[in-house]
Amino acid sequence: MALLFKVLGVIFALFVVLFIAIVIEESFFGGRRRRKLEQKAREEQKAREEQGR
Repeated sequence: MALLFKVLGVIFALFVVLFIAIVIEESFFGGRRRRKLEQKAREEQKAREEQGR
């Protein structure tokens, strides 16, 4: 029974750590904004390649 609680505790701790890491990445490193800019840059690059052909 004690082993079960230890395993559940470790899983919960990992969940909390990963959740905090995701929040920090999204807020401080501009996750959504960066992805949107990268997608826009890819679309512009694709449009340029099609114009060049």
